[in-house]
Amino acid sequence: MKTKLIGSIDYVRALKQSSLSAHEQLNLIINHHLQAYIDKYGFLQLPPTAYQFSPQLAPVSFFYPYFRDLVVTAYSGDEGLRADLLGQKIHLFRSYLDRQNLAFIRRYQSPMLLPGATDFQRLLAYAHDNHLKLDFKTGANYHNRYHDAFTYPRNMKVQLLQNSYRWHANSARMIEFIVNIDQGHFVSQWNVYRFADQGMIDTDPSHYSSDQLRQIADTESFNYGIPYGEYYVLGKYQHTHQRLDIRQPTDSQLRRDAKKYWQAPRDYDDGGNYVDLIKNAQDVLAWRGVPEIQRIKIYVDYVTSLKAHHYKNKGINHFFAKTKEYQQFYVPWWRRLL
Repeated sequence: MKTKLIGSIDYVRALKQSSLSAHEQLNLIINHHLQAYIDKYGFLQLPPTAYQFSPQLAPVSFFYPYFRDLVVTAYSGDEGLRADLLGQKIHLFRSYLDRQNLAFIRRYQSPMLLPGATDFQRLLAYAHDNHLKLDFKTGANYHNRYHDAFTYPRNMKVQLLQNSYRWHANSARMIEFIVNIDQGHFVSQWNVYRFADQGMIDTDPSHYSSDQLRQIADTESFNYGIPYGEYYVLGKYQHTHQRLDIRQPTDSQLRRDAKKYWQAPRDYDDGGNYVDLIKNAQDVLAWRGVPEIQRIKIYVDYVTSLKAHHYKNKGINHFFAKTKEYQQFYVPWWRRLL
């Protein structure tokens, strides 16, 4: 039955016609349809049930902003998702929404794509084909963690959609992808999870290496609230990112261990030495053109320049354009990644 395909038009229509409150609809989805439970390591497990995500559930599906609005409405208090056990499950559930979007982009086909296209190229093709604007401007320091000494960012954050001024069903910067700048592949917890019986996930932290824990620490994270980024946030969505995504309930033991070992660098405007390299697609090409042997020095000069002159960070390509020493790395606007 189509009503058992989570995210389908029929499924959302049934929810909207149910006369259930936002909290009751979330309870129906999480506890009854998906029968989700939290295991002994604090990880949300989804056992096999008659309900499954719709194969056609795309990143621009109405289900996502509808689900966001349910969460925003049901958890409008200061406690956010920490208010009850269902809120704890909803916090952990965001990773399954991430998995759905990663899988969709990785199997996306387009005449623009050559054989062997990277995850990032598929994301760019999907955005192009559907006339979507990607947002590169939200800080990615929590997705560039380090253990011993921080050198420079390896990953960038790309969010869908760039901006939306909708008062309801707002999809702004809800779905995010963490992309390795050089290689163009998605950095994600779902790259490393091991699977046990009946599709359950092995959540014992001792079964994962430090390198695997790094992807779990750097992973993407679906946003129930709306991050401000460089845009205004309307009405009921103001401060929701802080309440629903930043002041989180307890993470799984796996993610706690990963974040304990892999530390997030402090942003440069907070006294640290982290600066985003990527603010637009041209920055990706520009940084890829820098030889490995020169990268640490260039990154230090980049951070020093921003701190000294109090410039707004416009990305590494802008820095190359105005720095005579590095102008050979500048990439003109007309060069494209696809």
